[in-house]
Amino acid sequence: MERINIAVIGAGYWGRKVISEILGLSRDGFNLGLRSVVDSSPDAIEYCRREFGHLDYRSDYHDLLSDPEVSAVHICSPNNTHFQIASEFIRRGKHVLVEKPLAANSADAFELVRLAREHGRVLCTGHVHRFNNGVRALRRLMTSGVLGDLYYLHLKWTGLLASQSNREVISDLGPHPFDICNNLLDTWPRKVSCRGRGFRTNAGYEMANIYSEHPSGLDAGIELSWLDMEKHRDVSVVGSDGAARLDCIDQRLILQRKGGAEPVLVLPNNTLREEVLHFASCIEHNPSPEPYQNIASGTLGASVVRLLEASKRSLEEDRTIRVEMPHLEDSSIREQVIGLHPEQPSVRGA
Repeated sequence: MERINIAVIGAGYWGRKVISEILGLSRDGFNLGLRSVVDSSPDAIEYCRREFGHLDYRSDYHDLLSDPEVSAVHICSPNNTHFQIASEFIRRGKHVLVEKPLAANSADAFELVRLAREHGRVLCTGHVHRFNNGVRALRRLMTSGVLGDLYYLHLKWTGLLASQSNREVISDLGPHPFDICNNLLDTWPRKVSCRGRGFRTNAGYEMANIYSEHPSGLDAGIELSWLDMEKHRDVSVVGSDGAARLDCIDQRLILQRKGGAEPVLVLPNNTLREEVLHFASCIEHNPSPEPYQNIASGTLGASVVRLLEASKRSLEEDRTIRVEMPHLEDSSIREQVIGLHPEQPSVRGA
């Protein structure tokens, strides 16, 4: 198979992490490499030049649209640019991974899904916790029966961030909790209610509390904040016989029961490395007529954007919003979204 050459669009904090992983995978003998790094900021490019040395740096991505050396792009640019950049590359036959959220609104997000199917390209979303061993262990714990009857989930996504003038906390922090809920429950919410506000700026919400009601009756509360000085990426599942607490950063899982608390064995993994490998594996299997498991698909990403919209609408209209996901024709789907876990990628070079 031809080498998978990836261009990274956006060289900020997360983009640099992606660049580092791709370079590391290439050094480790996997059948992929870094084609180009694109950022309109000279400072960002200079930072990368100091950190990574000589690479193909560019201030504009348009020449890459027709570059035959580019197999795929990993988009880490600002949220409001995701749709434009991703749609252009898909139309030019490139595979695309877009960091969360997939797009600024669900109409654009589902349009990316449609374009990817029309052009036969892979579309992944950067829901990195799909690859988190702690989340996988928590899912197994939930299905084992050790917690008894499951009551509810609570997810806390907080951390102090400077006042933002061009974004709000729901779209910024909300995607991962919604995705994790889907991963653990195998369902999307039927109803969403949200309350929140901004304190330091009138530009957007800086904290929000979201309650999502799932068909199973096992509902979830999501706490989001840019104001809390403690950074949390925590998931709790409460049942009749105990509770499970997961720190998604350290991948530390604790089982609490009446007799006390005990750690659950989790082997922490590099989630971003697995995300990039999964993207490459999907590209490798895409030409085959056989279905493949895209567990971070565009469909999943677009569904999460729909929930972000419902949350903001609930807040603005001060009411509970009923959520309906668009019907997707089964005949056009070559991906399975819910309840799957990745197998070992097979993109290592010969």
